Amino acid sequence: MMNMFSLLCLIGFPFALSIQNWPQVVPHLIMQAMTWPVAQNYCRTNHLDLYTITDASDQKKLINAMNRQNYLLPVWTGLYNNLDSWYWSYNHLPLKNITLRNFASGYPDDYALHVCGTIGLQGKWLPVDCNLYHLPFICYDAGNSYANRFVCYVQDTFNWFQAQTYCRTYHTDLATTTTTDDLTLAVQCVQQTAWTGIWFGLTRETWKWSDGNVPSYLPWAVNQPDDNYPFENCGTAQNGLLANTICSGANYFVCSAYLHRTQVLKLQVMSDVSVLDPAVQSTILDLIIQKLQENGMSVNTTVTWKVQPDGSIFYKKKNINE
Repeated sequence: MMNMFSLLCLIGFPFALSIQNWPQVVPHLIMQAMTWPVAQNYCRTNHLDLYTITDASDQKKLINAMNRQNYLLPVWTGLYNNLDSWYWSYNHLPLKNITLRNFASGYPDDYALHVCGTIGLQGKWLPVDCNLYHLPFICYDAGNSYANRFVCYVQDTFNWFQAQTYCRTYHTDLATTTTTDDLTLAVQCVQQTAWTGIWFGLTRETWKWSDGNVPSYLPWAVNQPDDNYPFENCGTAQNGLLANTICSGANYFVCSAYLHRTQVLKLQVMSDVSVLDPAVQSTILDLIIQKLQENGMSVNTTVTWKVQPDGSIFYKKKNINE
């Protein structure tokens, strides 16, 4: 049997080795038309998830993948509008953790931009576009007495984000109405204005990736996202640019998939015929794997012998004098 010490020396001898961080995630175009939820299920079952664009590099990969297939129409990505994510601005308190819900009839609706809450004369909550209106607003001040905890700003008008910033700067936050007493105080603020609704602390998350990533890079197309129709809460990409559209439409789609690469490493050993023994071959392979792992091989990499057409792994090199 071959000398295992010699084998260890052989493996430790320097040789050319390319170690990469595998597996690499790449966009994989599926040329079957499906709705967004069905496409999401397909990607999660067969690959990783619908494709996520985290930066310009991911965007470029998507463009290249589409160009290779010469497909120029919109495709589903993993982007979706997180409709069921309402929360209160103060302490980011999820609405689902609160018993009181007082939305106006038919709300919350399915318009993508209806993200920020107003409260009306009857105490009903109406979600609208955060930037479309400049309205009076109600702040909450934790330093005031209980009866004076809400501060009404009836002359100043801001968009929702400006109102939130103002309240957080000069008070505590926008007002939260989690009890009927809160509703009564908030309605008193509304009654001091000429408006039918004013800002308070209700809001929700907007766009999110199917794999759970919170977007930090969203390359929207011109005039996107729009709010022309309800239910436009799923994201397509065309030429690398995003648009929101109806989730029940049928489109080709792009999955995040692992790029599997095969690398062949040739070794020459000096030994007797014992290397033809399967047990010896297994021992050699284990030692090679150990050495590769010590040099940074990814845990997701599989190392196997390459079997020759005749079924053998090792073959005897012919002597030039033979």
